[in-house]
Amino acid sequence: MKTIDDLTKGITENGVLPTLPENRKPARELTADDAKILNRLFADLMIICPAHHRDWPDKATLDAAKQEWTKALVEAGVVHKEQIDRGKRVCRARTGKAAAFLPSLGEFVGWCQFEPEELGLPPLEQAYREALRNSHPASIGNEKWTHKAVFHATLACGRHSLLTLPGQTSRLKFEKAYQQVQKQLLSGAVLSEPPPPDQKALPKLGDPEKARSALDAMRATLQGRANA
Repeated sequence: MKTIDDLTKGITENGVLPTLPENRKPARELTADDAKILNRLFADLMIICPAHHRDWPDKATLDAAKQEWTKALVEAGVVHKEQIDRGKRVCRARTGKAAAFLPSLGEFVGWCQFEPEELGLPPLEQAYREALRNSHPASIGNEKWTHKAVFHATLACGRHSLLTLPGQTSRLKFEKAYQQVQKQLLSGAVLSEPPPPDQKALPKLGDPEKARSALDAMRATLQGRANA
């Protein structure tokens, strides 16, 4: 299996380019198919953005940009064809003078990120509220999950953390976990189902007739004591 540095050298013709420092090296390794997808991206961007020469005026600049873009995309987990295609669709849909120019690397990475709804998942805010609700001690054993992705993101965060961290910190932690689960789904991962509700923990309704009889008996007893 080749590493990202092996394959980004192949994206340029001339050579050896500086490698990333250890704190920027992504854990995921690129495959040959990934390299083809990314190579195609650069070719398409030059068609979509006719003013690309402003940012990539010569081959040396283009080669350096290819390496930096590839590494940044891999670090962000943007290596799947569906993600890259989404980014290109957004790029094509731009209007005005800016549409002729290349987007920034950060912009393009953002365009490649699917909204949960596009993957058939609950929206982020809905999923976060569900995670909080099902993390409450009163819900344990009686959780209701709209999608197993919400369940797995909640477990990744830790139920106690979601409830005890400051609101914005808790939400951001869940958002990152939810995005990670989405990337797993894009990679073809099969998520396990949430455990079924614990029937022993569920409150059970009693027989109304027995309840009324018991209440009448209790009232009779109290009435008898009052008359004694």
